[in-house]
Amino acid sequence: MNGPVRRLLAAGAIAALAATAVPGAADAHGRHDLGRQTLAANDGWAAYDGGTTGGADADRDHVYTVDTWAELKAAVQGDEPKIVKVEGDIDAWTDAEGNALTCEDWNDPGYTWEQYLAAYDPEVWGWNAPSGPVEEARVRSYNAYREHVLLRIGANTTIVGSGRASVTHGAFFIGNVDNVIVRNLGVHNAYDCFPAWEGDAWDGEFDNFEVSGATHVWLDHLTVTDGTTHDYEAPVIWGKRVEHLDGGIDIVRASDLVTVSWNHIRNHDKTMLIGNTDSDRYAEDDKLRVTIHHNWFENAGQRAPRLRWGQNHVYNNYYTYREASGYPYHYSIGAGRHSQIYAENNAWDLEGLPPAVALYNWGGDAMHIEGSLFNGRRVDLLAAWNEANPDAPMADTVTELPVLHGKVHATRLVPVLVPLWAGAGKLR
Repeated sequence: MNGPVRRLLAAGAIAALAATAVPGAADAHGRHDLGRQTLAANDGWAAYDGGTTGGADADRDHVYTVDTWAELKAAVQGDEPKIVKVEGDIDAWTDAEGNALTCEDWNDPGYTWEQYLAAYDPEVWGWNAPSGPVEEARVRSYNAYREHVLLRIGANTTIVGSGRASVTHGAFFIGNVDNVIVRNLGVHNAYDCFPAWEGDAWDGEFDNFEVSGATHVWLDHLTVTDGTTHDYEAPVIWGKRVEHLDGGIDIVRASDLVTVSWNHIRNHDKTMLIGNTDSDRYAEDDKLRVTIHHNWFENAGQRAPRLRWGQNHVYNNYYTYREASGYPYHYSIGAGRHSQIYAENNAWDLEGLPPAVALYNWGGDAMHIEGSLFNGRRVDLLAAWNEANPDAPMADTVTELPVLHGKVHATRLVPVLVPLWAGAGKLR
């Protein structure tokens, strides 16, 4: 049997496996309805302590189909069980009648971008954080904009996309609530129209997803991107590049029991921050427990994830990078203060880069990582990091081991399985 035929048969076998390999969903009512599906009983930390059901128990009066931003914002309110089905491509930069908006539509009368640059140019203002009337007007503009683009999701909610549905310019906020599912949806370009100059750098505020103080959250089969915005192309002003984008999926402020599965996170810099400060303010015991599996991180510059304080099970993820994307690559998995990362059977395909770049020590002292495939070869990534960074070594021992998880696939299957199934539009 020649080589090409053998490879085709192998690919076909893997594809057949993929057709039955996607874990996670249990149909709560015996029907093939994405809105009624709940997280499987073993699928990561979100399955722990009662599981994650979202709005599966919603009555008929709390099942909504939406195709505008105004409808979506209204549908996700409240804590009663509800299912929200998103159709088509929704743009948050639209008014209640669906008319297109631009950043300037939220400008306070005392603010324009040009006024801001003139007022706080360091040649005029010095290297200080802005204050005074123009900064106050920027804050008012920002607050009005935030109120419009922030999607505040209530407890016991399931949001599902129909086909390849998507949301652009909206920022999904899952804050201080329990039991939320978001699946099968593209979420793009959570753009900050009003970035702040902090005296030494620009700061953009919005994440595609922010999970803040929330519990039992399942984010599954999402496509998360910068859309048409690329921060690396933004102008450099006062020696620093302007930032309009922040996190892709950030899980912060003692959030807990989260599963992030089968997502395609593409062309983004600050990808997934778990634990947002080194301060022990959010360092309660048994918090920030997150399972991250079968995600495709494509041209993800950093934080995939970066963890502080919590416990992460990171398995069967696929990391790819091409220099032609324009996005700078920094690292993939970062261990921060008091972090417990258990990483297994992940694969990297990083064009022209050495194995040591896959990890980073942000003040963590340990990371368990096994079964890694790097540019087609089995590599001990922790040993590669320690050899390249003798002043910041990490041990191989962690005290907290994974509690719940689905099938951990052989690493050689990851580069085929994950691109086949990760992202929006793959569920029916």
